[in-house]
Amino acid sequence: MRNAKKSWNKIAIINLVSTIVLQGIAFFSAPIFSRLLGTSNYGIISVYRTWVSLAATILSLQLASTIANARASFNSEDQEKYQSSVMSLSILVYGMLSILVLIVCVILSNYMSINILMVVCVLFQGLGTYLVNTLNSKLTYEFKANKNALIAIVLSVGNIVFSLIFVLLLDKDNNYWGKIFGELLINILVGLIGYVLIFHKGKTFYNKEYWKFTIPIALPTIFHLLANIILSQSDKLMLQKFLGNSSVGVYAMAFTFASIMSTIYGALNNTWVPFYFEYTKYRQLDEVKKHARNYVELYTIISCGFILLSREVFHIIADKSYWNGTSYIVVFAVGLYMVFLYSFPVNFEFYYKKTILIAIGTTLAAICNIYLNYIFIRVYGAIGAVLATTISYILQFIFHYICAQRIIKEEFPYSMKIFLPGIGIVYTVAIFSLLSQSYIIIRWLLAGGIGIYLLKKIYSRKSLF
Repeated sequence: MRNAKKSWNKIAIINLVSTIVLQGIAFFSAPIFSRLLGTSNYGIISVYRTWVSLAATILSLQLASTIANARASFNSEDQEKYQSSVMSLSILVYGMLSILVLIVCVILSNYMSINILMVVCVLFQGLGTYLVNTLNSKLTYEFKANKNALIAIVLSVGNIVFSLIFVLLLDKDNNYWGKIFGELLINILVGLIGYVLIFHKGKTFYNKEYWKFTIPIALPTIFHLLANIILSQSDKLMLQKFLGNSSVGVYAMAFTFASIMSTIYGALNNTWVPFYFEYTKYRQLDEVKKHARNYVELYTIISCGFILLSREVFHIIADKSYWNGTSYIVVFAVGLYMVFLYSFPVNFEFYYKKTILIAIGTTLAAICNIYLNYIFIRVYGAIGAVLATTISYILQFIFHYICAQRIIKEEFPYSMKIFLPGIGIVYTVAIFSLLSQSYIIIRWLLAGGIGIYLLKKIYSRKSLF
């Protein structure tokens, strides 16, 4: 780990630069699609993506999610064989379950309204999404951030190009199919290419030892990811039921914009986790604690800057028909900050293979979210769904922190002292931003000030973390 800081900075810079490029692409493409599709069709696309996430999570059994654990349990020469074997098992299981899903849907279509073509699209895009995510995971834990960045850019640009072509070819009432076909095509192409490359290197389909290792760890992960999807997406399904597609479209647009923070977190987490695993493997817990403090400070300041600037930027990229969702963004940002914090105990649990605890915590949060959605949406409308999600994320963090501190018999390297200052700052800035919507100059000057502070801190320690 002698060159850890140099490697850490290099990977972090690549991840962040690629994220900025991707967000730049999304920044310019979002207004185009939001206007072409309209709020109703945009809502349909949002719900469709929820079903894709469910298919990718459940039907694959998430067997390739154990790539990180395999790096700690098998020799280096076993890694490519392991990856090709578990991916092959995933595709086999996915294919069998997809046939079963299609049969059930065809039967049910005689009694209820089910669009079989959309089901087929969901199944194919779900497979492509899973394969792409597996390839990303492999490259992340092999510290190949440059290749991950290339894949992300290809996916983003391909998605926009294909979707735009198809959307423009279709009439306005049905142009949501164009977005579906565009996303499906690029995901399945990149996913299958990734699988072919991995299998070509590993050349292993069946290996009893690998399959026996992956299944007990992966199965609880399905429930975690499934519950996470329900936690983040049940709002849209329930809004669709209670308030209609247009409300879902506004909600989804606000959430998509707020997800800039989720994307930045993903880029930073892809840098953090591989090094965290390495430091933990060699019991360098003091290094973990030191870098964790810097990591929390970094993301806290970025979150505050986003909250302060979000209103005006959202009004630039979104059509006026979506502006009702402006106030949602600040609340979403608070919830996503709690997702960032909960990743610390969850990464700890995942390293020690306590995936059952991860699944339990996320399932409880999902149940809580559904219950709160049912109450809040009926009383407060769409903002009720935003509040329900944020409260559920807060409870999820508390649950996993307690589990990491009390249940797992290993030293949890993070105390609440690391997290509390950030929580206090983000919540204060969020309240200030909601109460000072008219004071644009003050908010932007404050954002500029904390940005300069962050740059000085990074420069002084010569490291992002």
